[in-house]
Amino acid sequence: MSSQTFRFIVSPSTDVYYNLAAESHFLHHTSENLFLFWQSESAVVCGKHQNLCAEINYAACGALGIKAARRVSGGGTVYHDLGNLNFAFIQDLGTTLDKVVNYKRFLEPIRQALATLGIESTYSERDDLLYKGLKFSGNAQHIFQQQKRVLHHGTLLLNANIHNLGKALKTDGIYQDKAVKSNRSAVTNLGVHHPELNEITKTIEQLSQALIPLLQAQASSIAPEEHQAIIALRNEKFCTDEWILGYSPNYKHQREFTIDNHTYHLNMEVTKGLITQFVLCDSNLSPVWAEACKQVIDKPINPNTFALAFAETALSSPQHHLHFF
Repeated sequence: MSSQTFRFIVSPSTDVYYNLAAESHFLHHTSENLFLFWQSESAVVCGKHQNLCAEINYAACGALGIKAARRVSGGGTVYHDLGNLNFAFIQDLGTTLDKVVNYKRFLEPIRQALATLGIESTYSERDDLLYKGLKFSGNAQHIFQQQKRVLHHGTLLLNANIHNLGKALKTDGIYQDKAVKSNRSAVTNLGVHHPELNEITKTIEQLSQALIPLLQAQASSIAPEEHQAIIALRNEKFCTDEWILGYSPNYKHQREFTIDNHTYHLNMEVTKGLITQFVLCDSNLSPVWAEACKQVIDKPINPNTFALAFAETALSSPQHHLHFF
């Protein structure tokens, strides 16, 4: 790691949008080396260049109260909840690093810290961390070329709800796009093998105690002015439909779903975040709700678009609209 001292921060928030904004703020608006631990309430977080709707089951996420989010780094979609611990390294690239950054450079301190808790992990071919051959840590990076800084972040599955993970990441329908696709892997919670890790607060404290000397770090916290900047970035970008849904690459979507014993067939196209085709048919493939379908054309792909267009139809409930994503 760098000879510079790291600020070591444990985020006070469990809001996924706040923490993604915090990573972005420290990457783009500071020049110091920083390590961040954070958790979030239930959420699925897709990579910057992914089609969110093709990666998650939007209806299942809505029913389970799982938020959808997008991060600034590439890679695949991951599931977060309070049984999952996220970490982020943010630092200057230095003169010896080029566009390809070695993941192991950042993961080795994590591996060493876990070893102090009796967890011997290995690397996968994709540089994820494995325990007994099963993935418990997925990782991604983003390089801010303008300032020559890198964000490396990853997950640690400790006691995550694997059932919800499976439901959230099981897609429905057919999507045609050129977006980056996730690579699904068999996963495990470390807490299954080491039950003491299920005490998440204690585990964070123990890992912090191991990492601070490894990183030559100093314990720190988010300053009030940093907090205000992060809140602003959260509200202006990370929790907006324009970023979460609208940033997806162009795509075509076909799906069949059933509501109140009625089967519907959907054909939709989205271009630059705008709906350019939307045809809804009944079980006989006859178009239905033609006027409502017409109203969504050239509108942003977001819940409000469908709420306004279908307000006077039998598909007026927000729960119905989840099937359109």
